[in-house]
Amino acid sequence: MYETAKGIVYNLISLIDEFGYVLNGARAYYTNRSQPPLLSSMVVDIYNETGDKDLVVISLPALLKEHKFWNSGKHKVIIQDGEGLNHSLSRYYAMWNQPRPESSTTDMETASKLSNKCAKTQLYRELASAAESGWDFSTRWMRNESDLTTLATTSVIPVDLNAFILKMELDITSLANAIGDSDTADKFVEASKARKAAINTILWNAETSQWLDYWLKESNLSEDVYKWDASSQNKKSFASNFIPLWINSFNSDVKKVDEVVKSLENSGLVCQAGIATSLTNSGQQWDFPNGWAPLQHMIVEGLVRSGSEQARCLAEDIAVKWIRTNYVAYKKTGAMHEKYDVQKCGAYGGGGEYIPQTGFGWSNGVVLAFLEEFGWEKELKLDCEVSINVLL
Repeated sequence: MYETAKGIVYNLISLIDEFGYVLNGARAYYTNRSQPPLLSSMVVDIYNETGDKDLVVISLPALLKEHKFWNSGKHKVIIQDGEGLNHSLSRYYAMWNQPRPESSTTDMETASKLSNKCAKTQLYRELASAAESGWDFSTRWMRNESDLTTLATTSVIPVDLNAFILKMELDITSLANAIGDSDTADKFVEASKARKAAINTILWNAETSQWLDYWLKESNLSEDVYKWDASSQNKKSFASNFIPLWINSFNSDVKKVDEVVKSLENSGLVCQAGIATSLTNSGQQWDFPNGWAPLQHMIVEGLVRSGSEQARCLAEDIAVKWIRTNYVAYKKTGAMHEKYDVQKCGAYGGGGEYIPQTGFGWSNGVVLAFLEEFGWEKELKLDCEVSINVLL
């Protein structure tokens, strides 16, 4: 499977070589936007298992190019904190202001509610930018939770995107060191320190013990530098608020991890069958009650890596719930599903603009990863009766 994994990486590198970034999909009509930057994680995972330095030599120039894409132009945002220090963070921003070719009818129907041509053009950009995030769609990006036309993805500094870019910076440092490129390694040590400071200053909220998305105020959109405003943090709970746990820079602080664990336990996101994406049941697929495999995996893996006993207990509880609901749904339907309804064991998810898909790569992979990490105790039952009885 290592050769298969390398083949996928080389395909993604070829996209960066041609377009400057990984496309949202390998199709001509996806050239207007990227997707969450996780290629460096793929390269590091393969290198750690194989020691293949040729892979590193080939990958590093592409990763540098991808890093530049996310830290320049419209993707780059400068926010000045209360002490006058400037912090550089990133956002999703699709280079597109028309209906998405793959969803043109749907987008035009949504935009038909708007009478102003400029407003429609901006909405098309926001729709494409939400697609770039992978969270298409969610109240996370909406000014009015009941109205998709209030989508404002480009006005949000997302917690998870900046955590991913921090990990990219740490990965580039590690990969550069592996092939003796000390200049690149030194440069990205400093870049990762700066981003960690930015995340801690702009996105961390000590009151909630969560990292929170930051909304750019409309009055500031024409400025080169945005002024920090505590009220601009989105205090609603989303699974993405806990993605920084996946990054060693944050999961290595056991005291902070234990605070975040308590916050996650009390957030309402941890449900009978896994972690909900949000607490708002909007009918959008990246909202309650849907749970998605990649979010479960990143949060659980981060909790385990922390070394905190409290965190590992919560991680195992989430993993057991997730394995069980995947198994029961599979027995019922004969398929793995792209998302699950975390309100009840064995139920798959719904909502959004397309029919729920089966297959499913990331659901399969996360179940295997959880079984590899935790196993399955003989006394644990795979059916849902255990979970139901606990609730009664």
